[in-house]
Amino acid sequence: MKKIFTLMLCLMMTASLIGCNNKKEDKAVATVNGKEITLGNYEKLLALNKLSMESYYGSDIWSTKVDGKKTYEDTLRDMVLENMISSEVIYQQAEKDKVAPTDKQVQEQINTFNKQTEKDEKYKKELEKMGIDEDFLKYQFSRDLASSNLQAKFEDDTKVSESEMKKYYEKNKADYYTDTVDASHILLKTIDDKGKELSAEKKKEAKKKAEEALAKIKAGEDFAKVAKEYSQDSTASNGGELGTFGKGQMVPEFEKVAFSMKPGQVSDIVKTQYGYHIIKVTKKVDKQQSFKEVKSQIKSTLLSEKYTKYIEKLKKDSTIEKKEDVVKSAKF
Repeated sequence: MKKIFTLMLCLMMTASLIGCNNKKEDKAVATVNGKEITLGNYEKLLALNKLSMESYYGSDIWSTKVDGKKTYEDTLRDMVLENMISSEVIYQQAEKDKVAPTDKQVQEQINTFNKQTEKDEKYKKELEKMGIDEDFLKYQFSRDLASSNLQAKFEDDTKVSESEMKKYYEKNKADYYTDTVDASHILLKTIDDKGKELSAEKKKEAKKKAEEALAKIKAGEDFAKVAKEYSQDSTASNGGELGTFGKGQMVPEFEKVAFSMKPGQVSDIVKTQYGYHIIKVTKKVDKQQSFKEVKSQIKSTLLSEKYTKYIEKLKKDSTIEKKEDVVKSAKF
C-alpha cells in the first residue's frame, strides 16, 4: 500500500512538473472544434501584421482610437484572432473535403518564401526577431493553401444562374458605368509649401508665367515639354501627367473644365485654390458596360458572396472558444 501511495505521489509530482514546464507560447488563445490555436502562432501573426501596418502608417498609431472606441492595437488584436479562427475553420473543412494541401505543396511554398526573403537581409532579420521559423511557416502556408483549395472546390461545385447574374447587373448597373478622364496639367502656384497664400505680387507673377506657358502651347510647343519647364507641381518631371481620375477626385473648378473637354484639347487658364492650371485631356471614357461585357465579372462576384456566406455558416456551426485572458497576455 505504501509503495502504491509513493508511486502515485511520484506520478502526481511528475505531472505537476510537466505542467509547470509547459511553454507560454503553447497555451491556446482559442479552440475551434477542440483544435487549439496557440499563443505562439498568434503572437507571430500579430507581429507580422503589426510590421506591415507600421510600414504604411508609422509606429505611433497604436494608441489612437478607431471611431473613438477601440485603439488600433485592440482592433488589430481582434482582427488577427478572428482571421486565425476563420482559417482554422476552413482548414478543418478542407481536410473533411480532402482538399487540404500535401506536405510537398506546403514545402514548395516555404521554399519560394525563403528564396524571396534571402534577397532582403533587413526583412529576414525582422522575421528572425519575430521568431518566424519553419514550424510557423508550415502552419501558415498549410492554411493559406487550404483556403485557396476549398474556395476553388466550392466555386467548381456551385452554380450561378443567368437570371441571378442579370438581376445583379440591373441592381448594380451604376457600378459598371465608367466616367473618367486622363489628363495632364501645368500648375503655377498661388500658395507656398505650407498652404499659405502668396502675396498679391507673387500671384500676379504666377499668372503671368501661366500665360507664357499657355502661349507657347498655342504656338505649337509640346505640352509635356512646357510642363517640365513651367509647372510647379510634383508631376512636372513626368510632363504633367495626372493619370486617370473620376468625378469627385479633383477640386470642383478643375473637374468641371476637365470633364467638359474633348481628348486632345487644351484649356485656358483655370484658377483653383492651388493656383493657375492649364489642362490637357488625353483620353475620356463615358460608357455603360453591357451585361455581356461584365458577365464573367458578375459571376465571380456572386461566387465570392456565396463563398463568404458558406464560411460564415461553417463558423456558426463550429464550436469556438476564445481564451480572452491568454489573448490579453500576448506581447505586442
